[in-house]
Amino acid sequence: MSAKRRITDLSLAEFCEFAAAQHQRPFRGQQLFDWVMGRGVCSVSGMSNVAKPLREALEAHFDCSPPRVQWSGDAASGTEKAFVQLSDAAGDGVEAVLIMEGERTTACLSSQAGCPVACVFCASGVLGLRRNLTRGEIVDQFLAVRERAQSHGRRVSNIVVMGMGEPMLNYSAVIEALDIIHDPKGGGIGARHITISTVGLEKGVARLTAEGKQYTLAFSLHAPNDELRRELVPFAAAMSIDAMVQAAAAYLDGTGREVTFEYVLLDEVNASSDDAHELARRLRGVRGTVNLIPYNENPGFNWKRPSPEQVDHFAEILRAAGVKVSVRKRKGHRILAACGQLRLQELHRTH
Repeated sequence: MSAKRRITDLSLAEFCEFAAAQHQRPFRGQQLFDWVMGRGVCSVSGMSNVAKPLREALEAHFDCSPPRVQWSGDAASGTEKAFVQLSDAAGDGVEAVLIMEGERTTACLSSQAGCPVACVFCASGVLGLRRNLTRGEIVDQFLAVRERAQSHGRRVSNIVVMGMGEPMLNYSAVIEALDIIHDPKGGGIGARHITISTVGLEKGVARLTAEGKQYTLAFSLHAPNDELRRELVPFAAAMSIDAMVQAAAAYLDGTGREVTFEYVLLDEVNASSDDAHELARRLRGVRGTVNLIPYNENPGFNWKRPSPEQVDHFAEILRAAGVKVSVRKRKGHRILAACGQLRLQELHRTH
């Protein structure tokens, strides 16, 4: 990584502290924050109402260069994907996704370069974990997606941290980045429109619960029992299903927010009627929603997507048992929008 912090790494308070250190009045720090987070301008040359000495000091202390962003789009589904270059490695980067559906515009952000969890159906973990992202690198993704959304005449309404990486393994940077994105003078995204997805790491989940933030917590479940889940999510630190159910109740008590259980449907693996009935038994009475995600097929992976009829039947079994269900529509398959796919393609192209 660059020896300098990214300019996008700074909160409003830190911009004000920097301005004060340069013997400037506090409103100058607010101006800088507005340029970066309000207008998406990182280059000091574009900050027209900032005095030259302050701009020069800013450039001397921070990395103000915009990251290289490569976009690919799927007009039919309203989904576009960004490959955001990292500054410390030629060819490597992280992925962010723009999803436009109805009035809802969602930015899907990554928290790590690569992933150590290595879910067997996900491309993010194929090359392992490179490193954690800084909060500025997470904010960079948001700014890139927001700018792209604005080019379509849309405003980002929702944030999901369920791209590459396990957010709870980079907890501080993720929460600090989200706090900047949530700040009314920054990204201005309401806390209840921000979701953090995790395979269930006890320490991070407990910390998020204790802090009482209003962010939505999503558990990557993917199986109706622990035996199958360990095969699909082979990460020793991942919580058991019972532990996640208990954590969901604690999160509801501590924040007033129901959790979401993410469930990727894989044909002939976890999408049968028996699987649905078993899942319904495990989650009966739990305050939360199961988000069914028909698998986005990966080149080089043998997993298959169940038929629409199978997906509907699975959902109906859960609903009949009193479990709240949502079904994610298929989006982005033409542009390799599933986690890690575009990064693998880029790395293979550049090496």
